[in-house]
Amino acid sequence: MRIKVRVADPAGNITIFVTTPVEREKYPFIARQLLAREDLKGEQVGFIERKARGGFRMEMMGGEFCGNASRSFGYLQCQQAGKERQELEVDVSGSRSLLKVTADIKAGTSRIDMPLPKGMELLKTDGEERFCMVVFDGICHMIVPGEPRDTKFVETVLKKARKACPCGAWGIMFLEEDRMIPAVYVENTDSLIWESSCASGSMAAAVYLSREEKNGIFIYTLRQPGGEIRAEVRKKEGKIIQCTLGGPVKISEEMEIELENTRFT
Repeated sequence: MRIKVRVADPAGNITIFVTTPVEREKYPFIARQLLAREDLKGEQVGFIERKARGGFRMEMMGGEFCGNASRSFGYLQCQQAGKERQELEVDVSGSRSLLKVTADIKAGTSRIDMPLPKGMELLKTDGEERFCMVVFDGICHMIVPGEPRDTKFVETVLKKARKACPCGAWGIMFLEEDRMIPAVYVENTDSLIWESSCASGSMAAAVYLSREEKNGIFIYTLRQPGGEIRAEVRKKEGKIIQCTLGGPVKISEEMEIELENTRFT
């Protein structure tokens, strides 16, 4: 089976876009093969679908929400429209509404208005530690202050998080001042990846950092292995009314690759 793909690089969080239409039941099998290819260096896979009434939708490999993939999807549509700068709305998995993206091809950046968090909870581990869990539609993020810990710790926290917040995708964000190391698990593809950057995780960190604030705009630049992401939280009377984040994006030319049909059954 041959499919066409484009590789997006939003702040190092390499996202493989599948542009060939394929059945949704094949998404997890295709995603696993693409993630296994060392030449593509992918951390996640998004499938671009043509909608019946026109336009396009982007569905992530596990139906999760991904901010980096979503803002890259908007950037790609702007690029294909031949525009230098464009404000547009994107239809993506894990979001109940269309999201506004501002893509700037000349500057090589893309900003997105993120879904607002559904809430914040405390997650208690077996070791009696408590971590803040920021809940979005499509993904939940645990904020763990300090340096990254080992895989055993990650798996233990994920086990607790999956029971507390059954949403299909979970992230653990190791946060130390303005430095963040993200680890993300997606259930449908059974993939745990230490990502180069994480947009929704950055938004979760910004929500966590602004938790005591009441009114104003609070901006955080989070340095991650693949680059920086700028997250902005707008609050009024202690309530979050807007979440926005942005950063650099690069997208490759379209390429065609061969996959093994035997893994689709």
